[in-house]
Amino acid sequence: MKTIKELIKGKVPAKNYIIVVIVSLLIIILTLYIRLFYLNYRENIRNTSVFQDKTIKQVSVDDIDFVLKEMSDAILYVSYTGNDEIYNNEKKLLKEIKRKNLVDKIVYWNVTDLLDNDEYIQILKEKYPSIQDQITVAPMFIYVKGAEALEAMSSELKNIDVNVFNKLVDVYNIE
Repeated sequence: MKTIKELIKGKVPAKNYIIVVIVSLLIIILTLYIRLFYLNYRENIRNTSVFQDKTIKQVSVDDIDFVLKEMSDAILYVSYTGNDEIYNNEKKLLKEIKRKNLVDKIVYWNVTDLLDNDEYIQILKEKYPSIQDQITVAPMFIYVKGAEALEAMSSELKNIDVNVFNKLVDVYNIE
């Protein structure tokens, strides 16, 4: 058996260096690939609303009037994607909606494509002139009863949480 001094004095074969370099490169490439995969996954999650599953009704610009007239009372949730904070609050909000058994009362409108020039705000103000001063910024809730909007609730911080939803539900005794 060789001692440490003998091992140090002996030459390390070049193939060992090549193997170390190749393994190191493979580890670096694998790490970069995993990071890229994770970043794409996070971006996909951020750009998909929690409400885009099939439990909550979704509407487009053209369908808002029809869907809301069909319901006796409803809460129109106007929001957009691409924000981690909104996504996290929507997860909490969906749990609260399910807990209060109000899934049938919620209508979701994704305005991501209408964010430029606040086009969605103009559309909402035209559809609901009685509350146009309350329509400010998404995300927001609009309570509609009998096809007439009674109140809009949003946050100046461009963020809305479960407390705003609960306040709306409690004020109008929505069941």
